[in-house]
Amino acid sequence: MNEQEQHIDQFLTSSNYHQLSANQQKHAQDILTRFNNQMANDQHLTDTTWTPEAVKAVMVGEFIADPSLTNQFGIAVVPVLRAYQEFLKVDNLAEVVKAMEEQRTKMNECRKAHKTWAQLHGAEEHEEESTPVQDASAKEKVTWTPEKFKDLLANIQQAIKTDPHFSNLELDNVELNYVVQEFLELMVQECAEYPDQWTFSNLQRVLGMMMPLDPHISIKQIHNIVPSAQALFEYMKQNDYIDMDQYKLGLKAIANMQPSEDMLASLNRDERETQLVLSFINSNGIDTDDADVAEAWMDDHKQEVADFMRGLLNPWGEYERKRLIKRQREMQQKQQQQMAVSDHTDPQLKRKKKSLQGIKFSKKARRKLRRR
Repeated sequence: MNEQEQHIDQFLTSSNYHQLSANQQKHAQDILTRFNNQMANDQHLTDTTWTPEAVKAVMVGEFIADPSLTNQFGIAVVPVLRAYQEFLKVDNLAEVVKAMEEQRTKMNECRKAHKTWAQLHGAEEHEEESTPVQDASAKEKVTWTPEKFKDLLANIQQAIKTDPHFSNLELDNVELNYVVQEFLELMVQECAEYPDQWTFSNLQRVLGMMMPLDPHISIKQIHNIVPSAQALFEYMKQNDYIDMDQYKLGLKAIANMQPSEDMLASLNRDERETQLVLSFINSNGIDTDDADVAEAWMDDHKQEVADFMRGLLNPWGEYERKRLIKRQREMQQKQQQQMAVSDHTDPQLKRKKKSLQGIKFSKKARRKLRRR
């Protein structure tokens, strides 16, 4: 028995374990065994040396990819991992727990996606297709550099003009090139993922949430993000830029995305931001139709919501900065106008008040008053 297995056994008899719910206790050993194994294999870390980055990576990797994992398992993961790290009394407990909470939603999205994929295609078909996938992956992987990535973008720009994969789309060549190149650039810039490194959660985040917030994208382009991505995936598979695994992953990411894109396209940009926040709250099991409940949850999770939106808006940081400056200037101008109006009217008000302090009658008028 290695040290980590000893730690798990000790944890299972500890007060930290007994404070967990019945469902969490039921899945605790399986969760910890799987997580420790993946952490060791993928990140080369022991259970006392986890980092926030490593935790986030393992949570959406092979650890959660088994289609047989249930919703009850997914719900139990973060509480069990948190209790385990508390039991081990690690030095960076707060940072690790924060990483778990931030990655919880993505992890469950990945688990559901793997389960849905298995249910749609069945184990038999999956096995049949696994052989060519393995053969394809046996080819030497591309070592990406900025120069090679620029070459890829240039090749795709030319292909959009002539390749049949990009014909029969509603966008013209300029509009289509904007959508396709933005997608590829955001995957690298925001997710550090080149075409043979895509992950399900980041494909969904970039295509379904980040791109619709682009302040320069048109409504027509938002409506056509999904068909443009599908055409790109097919072209890249055909030309060996991605293998069958990446192609399937791309199709899986956009499988049910079109209704969401259409809905976001019907809103203005501020409303899109609001809708994505509501979707994020809803994904955490909160009924957003109940305004009081939703607002209470947001008050308790302000940092989590802020981090979520900051990540989506990060590519448009310069635009957001300019918009903030514009708002600040508008507020300053409004305040200056109010002050100017105030400065202009005060003397008049003072004169009026002064004239009302005492009524002066002429001598003739005073004699008439005395006669009365």
